[in-house]
This record gives sequence, C-alpha cells and structure tokens, in this order.
Amino acid sequence: MKYLEIYSALKKSITEREFEPANRLPSEPELCRRFTAARNTVRQALALLQKEGLIETVKGKGAFITKRGERKTGIIGLLIPDFSSASFFASLKSELESCAAKLGYKIRLETSWNAAGSQIVKDIRRAARKLAIDRVEGVIFRPHLNPKHSKANNEILSIFQHTETPVVLIDSDISPRPERSDCDLVAVDNVSAGRRIAAHLLDTGRRRLAFMMSGVEIGSNANWENRLFGIAGEVAVRGINDGVHTLRFPPDDLEALRTLFRSRRHPDAIACGNDRAASMLVESLKSIGKRVPEDVAVTGFDDGSFARSSVPPLTTIRQPAGLIAKTAFKTLLARIRYPQNDHREILLDAPLIVRKSSANPNDGNLL
Repeated sequence: MKYLEIYSALKKSITEREFEPANRLPSEPELCRRFTAARNTVRQALALLQKEGLIETVKGKGAFITKRGERKTGIIGLLIPDFSSASFFASLKSELESCAAKLGYKIRLETSWNAAGSQIVKDIRRAARKLAIDRVEGVIFRPHLNPKHSKANNEILSIFQHTETPVVLIDSDISPRPERSDCDLVAVDNVSAGRRIAAHLLDTGRRRLAFMMSGVEIGSNANWENRLFGIAGEVAVRGINDGVHTLRFPPDDLEALRTLFRSRRHPDAIACGNDRAASMLVESLKSIGKRVPEDVAVTGFDDGSFARSSVPPLTTIRQPAGLIAKTAFKTLLARIRYPQNDHREILLDAPLIVRKSSANPNDGNLL
C-alpha cells in the first residue's frame, strides 16, 4: 500500500540522518510532491511514524524527529568490561544476537581485551562515549564488579543519561546494597543461589562451611557478598552454631591453606565466587594433601568450562545466560518505548548443578 511505502522510505531517511541538522521533515505538500501521493496517504504514513515515537508534530511548524527517532539506528550496544573472562558472556551475546535479529536489530559488543584494571576502565569509558556518540538505541551494560571502579561505573552511566540513551544493567547493580540505582536490572538471585549451595552442603553432612571471598580476576564484590549472605542465612535457619567462615586469601595461596587446615575448626566445605577460583582451589587443596570431596567439598558458580574440566568436576550454580539475555533485551525494548516507566529489578532463578566435588563422603558413591 502506498502509505506503507512512504512510511518505510521516511523511516530509512530518519535512520540515515537525511534531515539533519534541523531534524525537521519536509512539509506535507512537499512530501506529496516527493512521493506523488495524496495528502491523506502522506498523513497515514506520518501517523505511523508518530505512533512509533519517531516523530512529533508541532502545530503550525510541521513534523520533527524525536530523540528516539534521532537514535533509530537499529543497533543495541552490549558493554562488558571483562567479556573474555567467562564463557557465560559468549553465550549471552549469542542469545542476544538471536533475539535482536528477529526484530531487525544488531548487537554491537564493546569490551576491553586488556588485562590491567586501570586500562580496562579507560577502555570501557571510551567505548561508552562512542556508543553514545553513535546514537545506539539502547545499551545493555554489565558494570565493573571491582568496588574500586564504582566511580567509573557512575561516570559511564552519566554518559548515557546525558545523551538520554536507555540502559539496562545485567548481572550487578552499580549501587551497593541495599541501595538501588535508577536503572533496570536483570540478574540472578544471588541470595537464593547462596542458600541453595548451603542447603546442599548441609544435606551432605557438612557443618563447617566457608566462603572464599577472593578470586582470580576479581575479589570481593556485591554479587559475592549476596551469595555469602544467602549461605549464612541458610546456616542460621538450620541452627548450625559454627556460622560461615570467610576466607580472604586467593585460591592459590598454599601457605594460607596449610594454616587454615592446621586449625581445629577448619572447614569441611568451601564455596567459591566463580568456577575458575573453585577449580584453582581444588588443585591447591590437592597440593597440600587434601582430598576433594572426602576431606573438603568445593563448589563454584557459573557452570562454565572450568566446572566441567576440573578434577573432580565442580558442583556449581548455572548462570541462565539465555534467559538473562532474553529478559534484558525485552526489558531494554520496553525502556526504549516507555522511558517514563518505573525502573525494575528482575532477579532470575539459577539452578544448582551437583557434581562429584561436593559428594557425600559417607554414601560410598564417589566414582
């Protein structure tokens, strides 16, 4: 139909920024001549553009491209500081690309391939500015988890706020608990995941639980603190008097581990913040003569390649990458379409995957 042809042509012109710098569409008579169409046909096309939020009409002045129309590039930014650190992110990106393609969008990944923390911060800040300058339609942002970089997270968010670029956070908020930022958030329920880990360990007869707060790439962060909170909560509910011991040394510190296990109240189970730390801890425990799971159970988090390649394989929490991607994408589309809506926090369930690293040493089934 003619009005749909006009609508498609004008939408393409808006995307390609044909009407800059004034961002004003030609008048209705000009559009009638341009498309050799009746005025009512042109008005039908303009009504569709207005319904999509791409233009707005000003009485006596004509039709102008809105902020959303200026940003109609068909591109969604994916901003992740440490993309290469976990296979979880590759799965998330793949699912996002699949969701986006169905609706005619493209995903543009921006990350840093540098190992040094200060350079990563600079790279991601620069990438955020570029996404804003290129007027992507929205951004899915996984903040820096290191608490030292909280200022950088706020600076990045301010870049997008200044350009009115919609943002959805994934995995972690930029504000420390119990505060919340003015952003939509899609993440796993880390407190519930912690309780699930603790319940499993207690059910296998363990009573002296510990949480390793230090990792390989990162250390203490809000996600890990919430997992510890969940573990401690389950221990308290079960009436276990020993509580949860917090370990603040890295998983490859053999001397610290030896000292720990010389203690009369050494742990019989250690939960780690991610699979890489847990896999390294298993090797360290072997080096000091401790058996996993006979002497001590070990659990991870993410269910990536480290969980499956570890010997023994790791009990872990599986991050639902596909569900996080789909939910974040839908949430961002809603934020783009309805910017005035209240911000939402969406916490997703994450299943426990039980493997040999936490098997009950008394059940005779450790093969």
